Amino acid sequence: MQGNLLTTILALLVYLASGIFGGNSAQSSDPASKTPVNTNTQQLYPFTGTVNAAQVALRSDPSSNGKVVETIKQDTNLLVLDEQNGWLFVQTDTDQKGWIARWLVDAKRNTAFTANSKKIIAGYYVESYTNDPTGLRSLSQNISTINMIIPFSYNIDNNGNIKGNHHQKTVSYAKTAGITTLALINNIQSGNFSSNTIGKMLGSPSARTKAVNNILKLLLEKGYQGVNIDFENVPAGYRSHLTAFFRELAAVLQPRGLLVTASVPAKTYDDQKSPHSGAFDFPALAPYLDQVMIMAYDQHYSGGPPGPVASYPWVERVINYTLKSFPANKVVLGLAGYGYDWTNHSGKARNYNAIQEIIKKYNVSPKWHSEYKVPYFQYKSWGTTHQVWYENSHSTAAKMTLVKKYNLRGVALWRLGYEDPQVWKVIQQGFH
Repeated sequence: MQGNLLTTILALLVYLASGIFGGNSAQSSDPASKTPVNTNTQQLYPFTGTVNAAQVALRSDPSSNGKVVETIKQDTNLLVLDEQNGWLFVQTDTDQKGWIARWLVDAKRNTAFTANSKKIIAGYYVESYTNDPTGLRSLSQNISTINMIIPFSYNIDNNGNIKGNHHQKTVSYAKTAGITTLALINNIQSGNFSSNTIGKMLGSPSARTKAVNNILKLLLEKGYQGVNIDFENVPAGYRSHLTAFFRELAAVLQPRGLLVTASVPAKTYDDQKSPHSGAFDFPALAPYLDQVMIMAYDQHYSGGPPGPVASYPWVERVINYTLKSFPANKVVLGLAGYGYDWTNHSGKARNYNAIQEIIKKYNVSPKWHSEYKVPYFQYKSWGTTHQVWYENSHSTAAKMTLVKKYNLRGVALWRLGYEDPQVWKVIQQGFH
């Protein structure tokens, strides 16, 4: 009797192990082709979760007999699309879909953005090379917090033509999670923001019309919810032309329910001759923008002397100036996720991980600037003194007090994957 019981228990354990970690199946079907049945009408889909076992099988059917379509490791982030009979229909950040037993997934709720919340938590998505995983990794790890992504994908020429790469996997993943996606249009030519290109485009009414129509076509064809215009180094003399472009763009996109947003330079006053910000007439632009992303960083930049990327007093001055023209519910504060490593008057951009490696390699103890509310440090390499100023979760927390103080619409991080991983928790807390 005991022998038979032991045999039965062993057989059951083998069956369960097969069900969790893989096993074989006579069934063969495409999980993406199945239409799940939502048996839990109180559940809101999609929501997010993470795998809580060392290794689990993604299956073609909601059954331990379903074909194994992929093996997933612990802590993998998932989008939960539906539920049936104790099984969850999920999507991975590689676009693979299938079924996982409910008890193998820890659910996470997006507390930052619900139907009753309008705060924006955006991230700029960039690929430094084809299939660069950095941004997608950050997005998938923080999918329950981020509610808007802005892929840095397209550029415009002087005739209003638009070229670029649609990051299908990332955009699809984000949209499935209910994340708003905006197509970013820039004026980069040969690796730099081109004053000549954008000046010629803005100065030609026919090129502006062509640009607007091409933007509309792009948004409709690729399924973006709107556009983010990132024109930089616009010649100051084209101030009225830039305003005309946004007026014409809004007239075409907004009636179709498409968002018109812009990433604009941080200003503390209106220097109309500035080659960096002179073309941006905030009061004139305000009626045409649904949201304005203020690039409140590079207060000190690679080509200048060392100093904070975005000091607290400076950011507050930027916010105060912006609010003279834009209502708070349109203002999205741009946050930096990086720093600069200066020698003399030349700096190199460093992401958070690279800065942590420097700290470890040179056994540095970073300092905190009580007025600027940012970290900084010095170190020596090959006899040369380096000075590093950067952003982390603590400096972000300080800036979130300003977001809350002025009741701004939200924040936008440049760029996904460059940041201190703890900033997302800080951002969430800042909106509560």
